Formats: sequence, structure tokens, C-alpha cells
Amino acid sequence: MSHVAPNFWPRRCRPVLLVLALTNAPHLVAAELARFYERQAEGWFWYQTEPSVPPPTPTEPEPESKKEPPPTPSSETPAGKIASSGSAPLSAAWLRAHLEDYRLQAIDDPSPTRVALYLYLQKLALDKASRFTESFQRVVQADPYLDETTRRPVGNYANLLNRVAGEQRDQVLQTLAKEAGIWLFYRSDCPYCAAQAPVLRLLAQRQGFAIQAIALDGRPLPGGAFPDFRPDAGQAQRLRVVSTPALFLVRPPDGIVPLAQGLLSLTDLEQRILLAAHEAGWIDADSYDRTRPLVAALSVDASDAFPAEVPEDPTDFLALLRERARGGLAAGKASAADPLIVP
Repeated sequence: MSHVAPNFWPRRCRPVLLVLALTNAPHLVAAELARFYERQAEGWFWYQTEPSVPPPTPTEPEPESKKEPPPTPSSETPAGKIASSGSAPLSAAWLRAHLEDYRLQAIDDPSPTRVALYLYLQKLALDKASRFTESFQRVVQADPYLDETTRRPVGNYANLLNRVAGEQRDQVLQTLAKEAGIWLFYRSDCPYCAAQAPVLRLLAQRQGFAIQAIALDGRPLPGGAFPDFRPDAGQAQRLRVVSTPALFLVRPPDGIVPLAQGLLSLTDLEQRILLAAHEAGWIDADSYDRTRPLVAALSVDASDAFPAEVPEDPTDFLALLRERARGGLAAGKASAADPLIVP
């Protein structure tokens, strides 16, 4: 017998069908009929039977000897737990770990004693932070290796530093342009190459760099930029050009240094030229440092020749770091008590 959807029968026949179903299937109970109508969203699959679930397996009771005794209530109060901390009482680590506990105790029991206790602990923490801030400022002000204004001024004076560094950058680039040039690898159908061309023309006008355009497809750039281009003769493959525009700094006969394979602004291009020339040894360290907007390039170097274990005495440890900040130029051990360092 084929199954027929319930909605196929006329509305007046549905009570008769229900009576026949009850007569022919006496095992159905009221709960199953209710679930049948609740599952009306199943549509044509209303006649599916639910999967049978195996009854749960009875478990044997655990022997009394194996049962763990119930935990006994601890007689230690929250305040006792706080006092048993491993940190030194009222230290910064102790306050960080337990100040919140005292606050919660004061919230649960806002008695004058508990509230005053929390407020005193909070004031202690704030006073510790204030004293640290004041000492921080004094130490930084007295030590040029820690004072960042030694490296770069703040406020409007930074503009003066940027202007001076820009003038030095132009001088170094103009000197480098007498010995080096730029190779531009491009394609005539590359819109980014056409956008890079005006930037390179401006670089040639300002700094004097010679620009040699190399066409990967043997065709000129749109707009007639760099009409003295040359077709690629295998240089792109040797230099691993994967995208255009590709820029290289060339200094015959020393070599070729990559700059970028993508669009660059004039500022980024000049900075990359300086960095590439410095890494290649074509610009000495002093000339390169003058192009950076820094008054003094001070740093603490711990890359090599550092002890395997740091000194336990903070005075000795501080003296070691100060000596490394000077670059090890001072003779003897620096005094950790005096923040002024005289080479």
C-alpha cells in the first residue's frame, strides 16, 4: 500500500481517517499522537519511525571503601589565605595579587574596618607608583643614554631635525648619483609602470640619478617616458624579476642591488636607495647616520660578548649595561651610583 500525504484528503475525511487509524492500531497512545502532530514540519516523511534508544546499562554501586570522604570545611579565613602568600607582605607583587581580594571583602562586608583597610592598601599602591614615577623621571633626566630627547627632540623641534636630515639626505644622494644609477624594468601594458615613471623623472631632476628603462616586451612606455629604453636581453631573468615595475640600484663595476618590485613614492624610493647603498658599503656609516632624523644614535647592544649569567648584584649589573651602552669605549667599570657617564 502506497503512502499518501495527509493534505491530499479532504478536510471532512480527516476525522474518519483518524478513527480508522485508532481502530487498526490500538498500540498507539495519546502521547505518540501528540508527537505526531507536533512533527508536522517533517512533511512527506511523517511516517518515519524514530530510532530506538537502548536502555541505560545499570551501574554497580561503588564500594564504601573506595568512596572519597567529603571535603572538610577549612578553618582558614580568606584573610588567612591572603597572609599566607609567598610574596613579601605589602610588596608590589603582594598588592597585585591580593588588593582585589580585600576590595571584594569590603564589598561583601562594608564595615568601617574592612573599607578603611582596603582604602589604605589602595593608597599604599598609589604612593608606590607615584614614587616610582618621580624616580623614573630623575634617572632618565640624568642619563643621556636613557633620555630619548638625546636621540630625537620632541615638539616643534622635531621639524628642525627633519629639515636638517633632509638636507643631509639630498647631499648624500647627489654624491651617490655621480657613481650609481637606476634600472627600471617595465612592461608597456603595465599601468603601475606608467605611474612610477613620473616619480623616477623627479628623482633624476632632484638628485641627478641616471634612469635606464628596460622593456620586458620591447615596447615603449605610454606617454613617451624614457624614450631611450632598451629591450630586455636576459637581465630580468638573472635578477629574478617577477613583477613590474622593478627597480635596481646599479653601480658599475661594484654590482646591482634590488630596491623594489612594485610602486614606490619618492620619499620611500630615496630611503631605500640610502639603505641599499649603506648595506652594499657604498655609503659609510657616518654619512648614512647623518641622513637619519636623529641627534645621536645611542643604543644598548647585547648581541655578543655578554656574560652567560647576569650579575646578581644590581650595582654590578647596572654598571655592565652602562658600559654596553657606551659601546665598551670607557676604560674600567662605570659607577652604578652615578648616572652621569663620562667616556
